[in-house]
Amino acid sequence: MSENEEIKKDTAGTEQEAVQEAAEDIKEAEQESGEKKPDKQASAPEKTKKKSRNPFRSKKFKRGTLSIVFTALFIAGVVLVNVILGLVLERFNVEADLTTGSIFTLGSETEEYIKGVDDDVTFYVTAERETLNNAGNNYKQTVEYLDKMTVLNSRFKVQYVNLLTDPDFSNNYEEDLHNYEVIVQSGKTGRYRILAINDFMRYTLSDGKTYSYDEASMYVQYYGYTVSDYSSIAEEQIVSAIQSVSLADPTVVTFLTGYGESDSKPLEDILTANAYMTQNADIDRIEAVPENTDILVIHGATKDYSKESITKVDEWLSNGGKYGRDLVYIASADAAETPNLDEYLKEWGIEIGKGYVLQTDTDHAYYTGSAFPLMQDLEIKTDTEYYENMKIASAAKLVAFPLRPVIPLWEEESNMANKVIASAYGEKCILYPFTADESWSPTSDDYSGFNAVVEASKVQFEGGNEPVYSKIIVVGSDQLFASYYTTASNYSNGELALTIFDTNSGNNGEKIKIVEKSFTAETYQIDRSTQLVIGITFVAVIPVIIIVIGIVVWARRRRL
Repeated sequence: MSENEEIKKDTAGTEQEAVQEAAEDIKEAEQESGEKKPDKQASAPEKTKKKSRNPFRSKKFKRGTLSIVFTALFIAGVVLVNVILGLVLERFNVEADLTTGSIFTLGSETEEYIKGVDDDVTFYVTAERETLNNAGNNYKQTVEYLDKMTVLNSRFKVQYVNLLTDPDFSNNYEEDLHNYEVIVQSGKTGRYRILAINDFMRYTLSDGKTYSYDEASMYVQYYGYTVSDYSSIAEEQIVSAIQSVSLADPTVVTFLTGYGESDSKPLEDILTANAYMTQNADIDRIEAVPENTDILVIHGATKDYSKESITKVDEWLSNGGKYGRDLVYIASADAAETPNLDEYLKEWGIEIGKGYVLQTDTDHAYYTGSAFPLMQDLEIKTDTEYYENMKIASAAKLVAFPLRPVIPLWEEESNMANKVIASAYGEKCILYPFTADESWSPTSDDYSGFNAVVEASKVQFEGGNEPVYSKIIVVGSDQLFASYYTTASNYSNGELALTIFDTNSGNNGEKIKIVEKSFTAETYQIDRSTQLVIGITFVAVIPVIIIVIGIVVWARRRRL
């Protein structure tokens, strides 16, 4: 054996010994750890059964599940955001009014008033909400206003009532209910006001004058007039209704009946629209004027009062010598003979002329088919508190047609005084007597000035210092406050009527300034088809797209 062979043999033995020692070390380590691995070199590996893999623990499943979870969470998040936004929009009425004149937006003064109302006010609307929204801008405006008011004051709520499906609802009210009405009811006082949505509208026709809905309909249908403009007083009407039903102690105005009085509804409507309460009393049948009366009204009596009825009125005005009460006497434009009433007025220093005032100044006279200018402008005297209160009025004209003159018999007499509130313009007026025949004609020798509204008062000094008055405010014609003049925006007769009552009731606080809103200006409204497209897009199309994207992402990721 050569030297090289011996070296190789020694090396091989050494390697064999090293392998054997390493195997023994591994065996000892396995024994110590309690685990035994098969000795690949010592024996052949045993053939074992292949275990099945758990699909729920695979990487593909884990990745796919994670995608599904993320997709589901994303869709749930989108739905949740939509729900939350829907609730927020419903609760806070987050909208943009893009109309010219902001016809669907409440005024800032109205908003401040609504926020401060301490009453549970309910608006019952006798129509379906969807029906009103689709019936035209004036109906939709009412819905928008009521929604905004419930947002501004959490104590307000709106309930839509179908009178056909809920006929028993009408039993809650004395008046007959009709469709398209808003009932404003106070939870604190229990009082309510019924407003017709049609009455919220004012129409300017082709003659340049403004009419209510009923009047405009008549002129358009029977006289061929056309509508040139129409505006809304819905905000004013709803706010005044809230005021009138919520006031704990409103001013009560009693209209006396029983002697052929003329229609007082236009005047009553003005008062109820401005937080007054009105009631009627037949003076001939009651023992005394109702004690809750704050202001008494005789409106266009065409029959003479009995002595007994006049005594009832006088006793109420005198108030046991304490005074502090007011009567508004509105003369009938008819040539009625009322000697007892005439005598009573003279005791207060007032006489009603037996004829009509004719205005010869063409700048202030209007010919309306009559041979004489019975229609004319009136002016408010600037040295009275009535003038100061009328400054809130518009620049519209105050007119009379026809007018009986109110003649003061003195300025001051003992504890009595007279004050002119309104008169015909200038000194070129003539009295056209009721007894005039066809041969009568005016002459310049008869020119004079005539008064339209005069205040007569009696005073006593309470405790010797403070003056306390009882008053009779005499108006020369019941036509001064006829519906035609009180509802038209180009006349300020309604404002004069309200001023008379406000001045004598102390109701002269700061008023909410509400401007009529025209519907004829250009508006940026979304039509029905556009609304439908937008609704389908956000309710169906976008959610479906999101779901499809989620499925595609999941399918792609599960192949990774």
